[in-house]
Amino acid sequence: MKVHELSVEHLTYWYPERERPALCGINWQVSRGEFVLLAGPSGCGKSTLLRTLNGLVPEFYGGRIAGRVRARGQDLRDIKDRRIARHVGMVFQDPERQLVMNEVEREIAFGLENLAVPENEMRRRVAEVMAFFDLTPLRRKRTADLSGGEKQKVAIASVMALQPDVLLLDEPTSQLDPGAAQEILDLIKRMNEELGLTVVLVEQRLDRVLHLADRVAAMADGKIEFDGSAQDFAHYAAERRTELLLPVTKLFVEGGRPERPLTVKDARSHIAALYEGCAEREERAGDPPMSRMKKTLQRLFAGGGREADERAFEAGRVRFRYESGEEVLKGLDLIVPRGSFTAILGPNGAGKSTLLRHFCALLHPQEGKVLQDGRDLRSVDAAALAGRVGYLSQNPGDYLFHETLRAECEFSRRQIGLSTGDDEAERVIVAVLETLGLLPHLDRNPRDLSGGERQRAALATVLVQEPSALLLDEPTRGLDSGQKEILGNWLRHYVEEGRTVVLITHDVEFAAEHAGHLVLLDDGQTAAQGTPREMLARGLFYAPQIGRAFRGYEDDVVTLADGAARLRGRSGQVDA
Repeated sequence: MKVHELSVEHLTYWYPERERPALCGINWQVSRGEFVLLAGPSGCGKSTLLRTLNGLVPEFYGGRIAGRVRARGQDLRDIKDRRIARHVGMVFQDPERQLVMNEVEREIAFGLENLAVPENEMRRRVAEVMAFFDLTPLRRKRTADLSGGEKQKVAIASVMALQPDVLLLDEPTSQLDPGAAQEILDLIKRMNEELGLTVVLVEQRLDRVLHLADRVAAMADGKIEFDGSAQDFAHYAAERRTELLLPVTKLFVEGGRPERPLTVKDARSHIAALYEGCAEREERAGDPPMSRMKKTLQRLFAGGGREADERAFEAGRVRFRYESGEEVLKGLDLIVPRGSFTAILGPNGAGKSTLLRHFCALLHPQEGKVLQDGRDLRSVDAAALAGRVGYLSQNPGDYLFHETLRAECEFSRRQIGLSTGDDEAERVIVAVLETLGLLPHLDRNPRDLSGGERQRAALATVLVQEPSALLLDEPTRGLDSGQKEILGNWLRHYVEEGRTVVLITHDVEFAAEHAGHLVLLDDGQTAAQGTPREMLARGLFYAPQIGRAFRGYEDDVVTLADGAARLRGRSGQVDA
């Protein structure tokens, strides 16, 4: 009889005080050394299943469970907690909830100390993982001073120091810039291939990892709806779950093509075949097809149409240094026009979040000036901007502390003097929650929601204040592509009403589809800025999959709508 690395039998689980099970009768196995990707829309049970595989469910989360979970044939209920940690390591969605020590080196050693690993062995393991994850320069740095991406790397390193047989990861790249995300995934794949490490990974950005996985399991409504190869998954998603399609796969689906590429390389080979036989590129009259959103945003950012005083935010020669001594903003200059949708890109540690905190007066520059609607913020308290400027940080837990989502929204409105019990308040709350897909959870405790649902719930508490400007730090974390589209459309309509959005993101696809202006920060300064087409069409790491697929054939394509239109047009020429 074959012994699986992990297996679940007839697994059903209910969270406390929940009538509907989060997991429903799952039978599933993971073989030793496999790299398995868990996919599915937000709230479908992916994170819950992951937690059952290391015993956190139900031991930590409570609730009721039926069925069995086994590690190498042994029931997890028969394994003591510390022994589980030696064999099954887990990295959570939010690294701040996993980090407990105040220094990087001490954090990595913390788990080893709990397992009473001898000091010489501990030193060797800590040095090894710090070198492996390129954390040695940060060994003495305070964990509180790390960027979001650095915190995630430390969280992964601290788990790997335990040398587990299985690594469970819940969206490990959600806070990383594209280059760092690829580096982490390459390291995980390397550990899988060279060390034989079994990997089970939950990820919403499937384009980053699908090609690395040996097998894909897709969940829906607490069940495993698909389990098979990556290529078969592409056909399954095209037929039943289009919200799970990779950008390059969706490009070919919407372009009316039968191919289902999984990587940019595959997509380029099919595009090359379509372009063969044409000696010269046809000259196209007029602009390429655009969605209504694209036209709206281009109208807003066409240039020359705005007066100098129409500035929602302005940073002039801003310098800022944290108490640790690290200078993060180094003479940064940036103007954000009123009524614009601006996405800020850049590597971890470039100063993106620090800049956003200056725009809402949570931080004040040590040199230079920061203006909001022409008002100097150097002597302004953040509370004075409440209701005018809505700010959402990276951690949704900072916003959620009431018993129901309704109570959260009502509290948020009361904080700035808005009504909470009348028809207008109800209309706003219902409209916001409905557009974010949260209306069914109106009377649920936000802490019982999935990671992606909590992210949207935190956003809802900001949106119900109806601010004139929104500052959003990584709002797409934990959202599937369908939910991102909903969020993007909501923000588009918000901007069409003359309001302003400044958004930090590592999601280049989202920025390409929805933003009208992109800003690239690097080393505390503005490195470049322009329209998505200007900034992304010929980028490397900062380029959407659609743009990479068309590079060299159609260098101005960055959105799905443009790419699909080009494919349909080219297919028609070939057929003719």
